[in-house]
Amino acid sequence: MNEKQNIKKYILPKGMSVVAMLLIIAALVLAIVGMTAGASEGGTAQEFFPSESPNGTMAYIDVVGVSDWLYKYDGSTYYSVEDAAGYLYTVKLKDSQFNDLDEQKIFWNRETDDVPMPAAYRLEGVVTSVTTDIRTNLADCWGISTDDYDLYFGTKLLDATTTASEEASAPWYIFAALCGIFGIAFLVGPARASRNAKKCLKNLEEKGLLERAAQQLENTEMHTVIGKKNKGIMTQDFLFGKGTGMVVPYADILWCYQNDRRYNFVPVNSYLMVGTVVNGVEPAVDLNKYDKDGFIVEALEQIAQRNPQAMVGYKREFLKAFKELRKAK
Repeated sequence: MNEKQNIKKYILPKGMSVVAMLLIIAALVLAIVGMTAGASEGGTAQEFFPSESPNGTMAYIDVVGVSDWLYKYDGSTYYSVEDAAGYLYTVKLKDSQFNDLDEQKIFWNRETDDVPMPAAYRLEGVVTSVTTDIRTNLADCWGISTDDYDLYFGTKLLDATTTASEEASAPWYIFAALCGIFGIAFLVGPARASRNAKKCLKNLEEKGLLERAAQQLENTEMHTVIGKKNKGIMTQDFLFGKGTGMVVPYADILWCYQNDRRYNFVPVNSYLMVGTVVNGVEPAVDLNKYDKDGFIVEALEQIAQRNPQAMVGYKREFLKAFKELRKAK
């Protein structure tokens, strides 16, 4: 048991799972804060005054008439509405909300005073300022100047597509989602390393090599370290990957090569990839930087010396041969 634990200390990542759990906990906390913020901002809607109602507050208009859409931009649709006193307002509506206002549409399009006023439909939403684009386009629809628009409709509109609680909660939910995504991302690496370690250690146990591997790992005088920050160790018979979960007897290696990850065509990270029957092709050593010093090239040369049968380098024919060898075994 001690041999296995000693090997695990080197080949399994440290701290990553803790970071992941902290991020996931942070995501839950932020989500709760978001719900609390939303609840505190929900409140009771106040009557809408288009030149006085504060931005970001909940307000309502009791609508008896609604125009057809007057302006559409970036997925938003704007309308004019009127209340029982004949005052006009600008509102932003969802299509489903507009479809519920059939009686109000008829009243808006009345040609005589004989059309009965329908029951008021209460629209609730968040108070927002009228932007220059909205003001200009709606003024054009009405055939009036922008100054007259402000006089008739005010400088604020009612956004009935959202609520104050939703706006207050949104930033917290975004932060929560980001923390959750990063938390899951931090879990992916440790989970992969844990899976690799389980397979590798089982393989060593079945072959009676676990004790020898542990002894060679402890004997630092016989180590060849890969990378300036010790990202891997080569002993007499084994390759150990720090944080990758990989411990592989050279005799098990069927294929190995260097893999460089690039970002915008610039190499940013280098891996020593190893193909075995047990694990398939996995990154045995992750340098966490581009290998401009040739550590992986030296490691590949040593693997070739210790196992002349291993295919070294990346070639399509090697990939095909590896698949066939793995299937055969």
